[in-house]
Amino acid sequence: MKLNTKALALMTALAAGVASAATTQTTAGTTITNVASAEFTDPTNPGSTTPLTATSNTVSTTVLPKPSFDIVYTDGTADGNTLDNAAKTTTGAVPGQSIPTNYSLVNTGNVALDVVLNADTTGSAAEATVQYFRLNADGSRGAEIPLGSTVTLAVDNPATTADEGLVNIVQVITLPTDPTKISPTSVFGASPEGTVAGTQGTDVLTQPGNGVPTGTTVYEENKAVNTDLQFTKVKVYAPALDNNPNGSTTTPVDSAGNPITDTTKIPPVASVDVPTETTGKTGDNTPVVSTPGYVTPTAPAGDPTTGGTPIVPNVGGDVQIAYPKADTNSTPDTVVFTNTLTNTGGAEDKVQLFPALADGTPDPAYVFNPADGTFTNSTTNVVIRFLDPITGAPIPVSTNPNDPTKATYPTVTVPNGSSAVYRTEVTYPDTNDSDPVQPVTVLIGADSLRDAGTVSNSTTTNTILPPAAQFGDTTPAQGADATPAPVQTVNPGTTGTPTATGGISSPDITDRTAVFPMDVVNNGQYNDSFTLSGSVSFGGTVVPVLYYAADGSLLPRVSTDATSPDYNKFVTPVVAPGAEVKVYAVIDTPVAQTAGNYLVSQTAVGNYSTINMTDNNDIIRVAPAGSVAVAKFVAKTGVTAGSNPINGIDNPADYTATGLNGALPGQTISYKIIGKNNYNTPVNNFSLCDTVPANTTFASIALNPAPTKTIYRVNGGSWSATAPAAGLAAGTVICIAPDADGNNLPDALAAGATLTADFGATVK
Repeated sequence: MKLNTKALALMTALAAGVASAATTQTTAGTTITNVASAEFTDPTNPGSTTPLTATSNTVSTTVLPKPSFDIVYTDGTADGNTLDNAAKTTTGAVPGQSIPTNYSLVNTGNVALDVVLNADTTGSAAEATVQYFRLNADGSRGAEIPLGSTVTLAVDNPATTADEGLVNIVQVITLPTDPTKISPTSVFGASPEGTVAGTQGTDVLTQPGNGVPTGTTVYEENKAVNTDLQFTKVKVYAPALDNNPNGSTTTPVDSAGNPITDTTKIPPVASVDVPTETTGKTGDNTPVVSTPGYVTPTAPAGDPTTGGTPIVPNVGGDVQIAYPKADTNSTPDTVVFTNTLTNTGGAEDKVQLFPALADGTPDPAYVFNPADGTFTNSTTNVVIRFLDPITGAPIPVSTNPNDPTKATYPTVTVPNGSSAVYRTEVTYPDTNDSDPVQPVTVLIGADSLRDAGTVSNSTTTNTILPPAAQFGDTTPAQGADATPAPVQTVNPGTTGTPTATGGISSPDITDRTAVFPMDVVNNGQYNDSFTLSGSVSFGGTVVPVLYYAADGSLLPRVSTDATSPDYNKFVTPVVAPGAEVKVYAVIDTPVAQTAGNYLVSQTAVGNYSTINMTDNNDIIRVAPAGSVAVAKFVAKTGVTAGSNPINGIDNPADYTATGLNGALPGQTISYKIIGKNNYNTPVNNFSLCDTVPANTTFASIALNPAPTKTIYRVNGGSWSATAPAAGLAAGTVICIAPDADGNNLPDALAAGATLTADFGATVK
């Protein structure tokens, strides 16, 4: 199209919405008459000033038809002759979308024309529909102009302000609705194409002299075919989305596409401590490594810079990993991730979010409830919500009627060149902290509403590594056993400490050291080490449990200060997920400890996970060991107490075991009989006995100190509360015992206790 001056004025007027004269050409068929004249001074009157006129004959000429028309963009945009250089381009079209473009058919000649209207779709993808409609004066769409039909263009009358030679139309390109007929690389387009046949009417266009040979087809501006077109190009929207973990953002926006001015709602990626240490350090009970990351908000709309679970994003790998600690309840746990969705597609995009499968389609295991914004997996009981970063409220499903397609899931608006920030709240079961657990992995799909189907254009992965651990008595297979009650029998009579040489084997009975093989099992999904501690109360003596590695070396103490409460706490090596470490709980029983069963109390605490585990069923059985000692002393004035011990029993003052002493007939000899329980366990039915010596008769017998009840037995008879009568003959065996419980049997003598009886015999 190359408009003349008047046509340019027309385009300007059209763009302004004002009618204007279309042409300055004279209408075909107009007769042009011409008469020549001459002016002169009357030669007969030389002084006259009034000229005389002489006229010629009249000459007549008929204006021939000059057919010419043009099709132009109504707004005056310059032509785009091919689809590649189309002057008008619509991007971001979706299946079924209609793209209108206004055109004007302009008669630039001097004869009325019947223009046949068609669509040139050279270079366009298939399946699109092209239609033309008249435009009413108010801009509304009028009747359709079927392809191949004619549009009559009158000749503009220069005498009027209206443009009789102008017809406004609209071209409508409608894309196929079938998603299989369209792809992100599809390009559609069309240009109106008008033709006028050279035999039109009474062959007025081919009259001699008008330059249009008979049978010639007239194209726009009398140019060659396809050299004066006005293409409109339609490019299907090709989403360019990058669904990422939390990280740097470009002009961040909230879920509605509004700029985020309060950037404190976006967790800063700084440094967090996570349990990725693999070897551990001596005495290190914090097996963490500082890594770039952030912490989840303490609440969905809370401050993301304090509290919460450490999360490590890997933008390059489109994954972020959360390392939650254990808690003390069994209610479901929650981790809130921050994600960013960047749009570089060249136009604003509306994007719906959903849990996805690997192929990008929605995961059918999750059932979406639009009322509360939850995606629930009834098999795993994992619940997902997508939250606005500013309000913390669930992101709604878009209900905008102007959306290209209807949204099914929570929808975020992302302007071109911006990053929408959204939060992914993942709630997962927390039944206990001991059984093996699996990672909670959520693949998040982001599907542009401006392309076909519900398939993610970019996915990102949020992973939670839950903790779990077991602590208990060792088992052949991996795991710990908490049900049996292992018993280690020790002999408290031995001395020395076998553990001092690094030994960890302690068979029953042979020594006073108890050893319990223990397993610490990491059933969780991240590395952890464990602090072990334990003790045994032997009556009033509390003995700590020492923990040894399999090679016999003592595990590192939390503190090397013997006065510190952490001195008897020990740290295991770092235990990888799904692995276990075997340790040995070693207890040195106090020497001569009373026989009996003593419970071992043990605790293991995850140094990162904080899981607290106990094992309180191991038993140390102290075997009976020792003897009963008996000593007999005779009264002798002036003997110092303890100066003449017998069988490990000190003599009382004024009594001797070996010194001679005299007695006259009729005098009573006083004896002290002392029995001592040197066993580490009580001795039942304990009594003291003596035989009336030769040449004497029985005088008396009594316990000292006197118990509540004393019982006696003579010559092996029955026990009786009646004391034997004096005068029993020599050779009579008399026994005495306390009977505090009144069962007429001797009481038990406690370990380490003594029983003393005063015995008297009268010399004959």
